[in-house]
Amino acid sequence: MTKQEADEFTTALSERYAQIQKYNSHNNELLILWDEVIETLPQDIKSGFEEKYSHLVRESSS
Repeated sequence: MTKQEADEFTTALSERYAQIQKYNSHNNELLILWDEVIETLPQDIKSGFEEKYSHLVRESSS
């Protein structure tokens, strides 16, 4: 995976995860599955995801 592909992947992943968490009371089982998948990501992808997800959470709480 190229750096650009990894960046696009982590952007899409973090945006989708933020959407799912927004409606977490209806998606509890799905969140558990996502958490398990995120834990298995390669470290560079996982770090990119966590950074982008944190940014999304800060934006939505402003």
